Amino acid sequence: MTTVTVPWGKKDTLSIELPPEWTVKAELKPRHPEKRPTLAEALERALAQPIGSPRLSEFAQRGKSAAVVVDDRTRPTPVAGIMPKVLAELNAAGVEDKNIAVVMGLGTHRPMTEAEIQERVGPAVFQRVRCENHDYKNPAKLKEVGRTPTHGIPITFNKRVVEADTVVVVGTIEAHEQAGFGGGYKGLMPGVAGEAPITFTHNYDFQKVDLIASAGLPREKCRFRQAVDEAGALLGPKVFIVNTILDPVEVIEVVAGDPISAWNYGSERVRAMNQVEIPGLADIVINDSHPLDTDLRVAMKSCFYSAMALKPGGVFIGILRAEEGLGDLRVPEGLPSFAKLLIKVLPLSLLRKVSDRLPISPDQRAGSFSFTRMLKSFHVLFYVTSMPAVAGFQNLGVEFFNDLNALIARARALKPGPAEVLVFPQGGATFIKQE
Repeated sequence: MTTVTVPWGKKDTLSIELPPEWTVKAELKPRHPEKRPTLAEALERALAQPIGSPRLSEFAQRGKSAAVVVDDRTRPTPVAGIMPKVLAELNAAGVEDKNIAVVMGLGTHRPMTEAEIQERVGPAVFQRVRCENHDYKNPAKLKEVGRTPTHGIPITFNKRVVEADTVVVVGTIEAHEQAGFGGGYKGLMPGVAGEAPITFTHNYDFQKVDLIASAGLPREKCRFRQAVDEAGALLGPKVFIVNTILDPVEVIEVVAGDPISAWNYGSERVRAMNQVEIPGLADIVINDSHPLDTDLRVAMKSCFYSAMALKPGGVFIGILRAEEGLGDLRVPEGLPSFAKLLIKVLPLSLLRKVSDRLPISPDQRAGSFSFTRMLKSFHVLFYVTSMPAVAGFQNLGVEFFNDLNALIARARALKPGPAEVLVFPQGGATFIKQE
């Protein structure tokens, strides 16, 4: 019997015994350098040598106020380790703590608690400067900045961010199922954008991608990334990014500077390390969600990346840590048990219209069509121990397990006989090369 070992959260691992008739064709994971700097070393180097921009301590001399946008708890960015140095650079530019605000770039995610914010930015920073959640639905806290030139999208951003003299965006460049890569201006759009631009862009009619995921796509092939960059540019030349590149949670490099130039460099670094080529389509894919382990909504994003390695009718096995259970994922209520049959027989064009009208947040709506594609094409089995089975997902065709042996037995029944297997031990950080 073959045994594969995958991460289970930040520190633990799981060993999965596979049937003797299964052949593991490859374990596909990022290729990262063995020698890596500390966060302090990487951050100092990036801030001393920004890409396409003066040093932040010079850049921020343009005014007396600053907004620092940081990504939320669902991302692995070591924000608490970055913030003191960012504040020091702003102070050196003459921006006082009383004129600095830290905004949690939530997009449509739930508000963070005070304890979560304090942990995110660090206790000392939490005491020094104003820290607040972004609210994408509150018009009083938003301000219009114009329309994107290509698609005419009306853009509203967090008012405090718009009115700040300098905007620093702290995040991570990683694979993203809709934007190709995270990081750069994506910390602003959708991070601190209003409901209208998020809704406009988070659907199939706008993105027009006939793939389960856009992870790793270059800007010229990704309408969503184009919209993100055009939206961020509407703030003018006052944005400075500090983005980490991780393995999958430890720092490999930090890039800083211009939101386009620095991001271009960083995204190519991530592509070189995290993009994989598959030896061929597999009968079975085993995908571990690491490092996207926060909750089920986040963990499911990793599934979109590796599902493209499956043959039609194949078995997708998701090993999902989902530490906070369901999280803020909304599952439509009242789905009939025969919904899974409708997904199999109805055309994608009709299923797309249904998914775009679900009563869920825009970012979840965008993901729902990718998930529908998976359910239409494959058998989907999830190993999740942090929560009970979700009835709505079961009615769509997802099978939940809290026993690995039972899951493997079910997969074996669905795909009897010899089967070729691809394993993605860090599915949340790995993406397949797309032609």
